[in-house]
Amino acid sequence: MSMQVCYKKQILFGLLLSMIIIFSVEGILRIYDYYFPACSFYDSEVFADFSSDLRRKICYDNTKTVWNDNPLRLIPMQNLEITHINSDGFRGDEVKNLPSYRIFLVGGSTMYGVGASSDETTIPGYLGKMISQNYENIEIINAGIPRNYSVSEIEYIKNDLIHYKPNMIIVYDGWNDLEKNFNEFNTTKENDLNEFIRFIHRAEYHTPKIILHHYFNWKHETYDLKFDSKHIEEKSSLWAENWKDTCESLNEEGIKIVIILQPILGSGDKILSSEEEEYFSHYDSGTANKFYEKYAKKMQSLKNSCYQVHDYRNVFDGYTDTIYFDSGHMSDAGNKIIADKIYEVILPIITQDLKNNTNP
Repeated sequence: MSMQVCYKKQILFGLLLSMIIIFSVEGILRIYDYYFPACSFYDSEVFADFSSDLRRKICYDNTKTVWNDNPLRLIPMQNLEITHINSDGFRGDEVKNLPSYRIFLVGGSTMYGVGASSDETTIPGYLGKMISQNYENIEIINAGIPRNYSVSEIEYIKNDLIHYKPNMIIVYDGWNDLEKNFNEFNTTKENDLNEFIRFIHRAEYHTPKIILHHYFNWKHETYDLKFDSKHIEEKSSLWAENWKDTCESLNEEGIKIVIILQPILGSGDKILSSEEEEYFSHYDSGTANKFYEKYAKKMQSLKNSCYQVHDYRNVFDGYTDTIYFDSGHMSDAGNKIIADKIYEVILPIITQDLKNNTNP
């Protein structure tokens, strides 16, 4: 009897000691995570003027945002530190009931605003502010979703966005199509490893997240990434054909669609900063841009089907400051430059459309 009591005490002591060790390690790593967040772009020059607190919030929201895979949709009603997903699953304010003119901006993480310091400093956020200076009831909706590419974007438009009766849809893509594995071209589901990593990032238990952070930082610094050029011809052709068909079907619905080929690191003649030069080498951006040219050429075939097509690969020519914090994501300043460019394109269209609608 006394031996059983002794064993129970030993087991209880062992469990108690294990819990103390686990919670101690967790506490230490939480303190570490506060000062060194699990975010690869935390120390980028892009965020040099931001407070440590704001940079932490950007990192936190980037890892905590959640979505469904099939179909690819943001989970509604996410109110994070600086990111707000409304009840319809769009980043930003709630959708208006009866706007005079509704525009959706569609794309991947660059349109959604990964790395943006607020909902207002995304591309749609800046654009909405500029439009509001001219018109009161024009609605600009951020329909960007991380990992979105042409196939999932078209599904999103046809099965969801079209029901909101938009007047115009602006598509800002190219990078995700360029990078996506052709064998996964008809699915948005993440592989098991990536999904497991995101699950760990979202969990409140930080120990595995910090360990993964160190591992991937080590791997990032040790190994350069090589661009996979396989099936580029098939991917670029499919990209153009899908948008051609979509533009033609949307024309029948009276919806104007504008296709924009987005800039990536090294596209155009931007003078790269020293940090961007490091990314350029690490991500094999020279090779990526060589094959990105195929998308620009295929884009020419869309001119007779889509309302407008624009190549923005040169949009940062003449800028010398650090705009990219990897091979495609941009600073708030980069988002503002893109928004300015889009504004120049669509303001005359909106003005003419509203004028035509008011005529008897």
